[in-house]
Amino acid sequence: MAQLAMLACLAVLASLRKVESPPLRISCEPEEFPYSGICCKLCPAGTHVEEYCIFPNKFTKCKSCTDGQNFTEFENGLLQCLPCTECKPGYKMIAPCTRKKDAECQCNDGYFCPPGCQECVKCKAGCPEGQVMMESCNATTDMKCGPVYPEASAPSFAWVYIMPGVSLVLILVAGFIYKWRRSSSVMKKENEESTDHLIPDGKENVNSAIEATAASQDRLPETAERENLEMDNREQDLPNRLSVSSLEVVCSSGQSSGRNDVQSSNKPAVRIKTSHMETLEKAYFEIKDMVASNCWNTLMRKCGLSDNDIDNIKHDNSQHFDEQHHQMLKTLRDRNGVVAAFHKIFAGLEEMNLYGIYENILNELKHQDLIIKETED
Repeated sequence: MAQLAMLACLAVLASLRKVESPPLRISCEPEEFPYSGICCKLCPAGTHVEEYCIFPNKFTKCKSCTDGQNFTEFENGLLQCLPCTECKPGYKMIAPCTRKKDAECQCNDGYFCPPGCQECVKCKAGCPEGQVMMESCNATTDMKCGPVYPEASAPSFAWVYIMPGVSLVLILVAGFIYKWRRSSSVMKKENEESTDHLIPDGKENVNSAIEATAASQDRLPETAERENLEMDNREQDLPNRLSVSSLEVVCSSGQSSGRNDVQSSNKPAVRIKTSHMETLEKAYFEIKDMVASNCWNTLMRKCGLSDNDIDNIKHDNSQHFDEQHHQMLKTLRDRNGVVAAFHKIFAGLEEMNLYGIYENILNELKHQDLIIKETED
């Protein structure tokens, strides 16, 4: 029985010896390395591990490498630094070994070593007859030779000089054409602005009134007095608000209309309601239909828009005069607010002596119930 018990114990021990414990695997951060089941901090480049850390994620004790003897180029967990490379015979040192970087060697002058070579090879002494050196020998490439007058490369060298010149000429020509076309377009639009709207509405009444006034100066007082009375009656039949076309004649002469002429010294200050902004905005943009085209740019300048603002808006909307005026009003409103923009327009009209247009805009605001009251300055 004792022998059987002994054999059973030996069998159990033999089976236990065959059981292997799985290896311990740990995951460390990129700046750490595993050691004895814990993660230690890597030593910086130019140093090596002198003592491992004893607690997880703690710094390792590191020791510096020695310049000219050994180095470590990257963060590491090495127990010792790497030895510096010594340049072999036929090589020269171009960069010494430091504690952070190994020495760099290359072939001596007159020799080269292609990638993967073991020994430096002597460069060619010269090119064969009928060829010239295209590239000189360097540390990794032998001298390159080529024909004296290469058929393919000669034209390519010529194009290196020709192409920039051709490109410059094309750019100058394109710029000249663009500038000429833009200048012509601007002149054309300005001519259209000053001629397209010459007195289309009510022009017969205005012209007849002007002609009658001129003729009355050369006639007898009784006749002139009678004709002036008839002319006044015809003027009363005109609309209370001057049309855009008739106002162009007024603007070009620098005078305001006769009946609506308000002296600047008597002009009342306008207080505008802000309780109905939608109606106020609509009335604001209707101003473009009440001011003559040939007065418009001058008015916008007096309201604060620069020549550059006006030119940019006209260029962006070169085919749409109505949109040009709309965008100028929008720019003025965006910069000042609609109420301040109204006051700038009133001030500009007064400065230009366009009191007729001033009164028309004011009457429209009154009609829309957008005026609080008028107080004397």
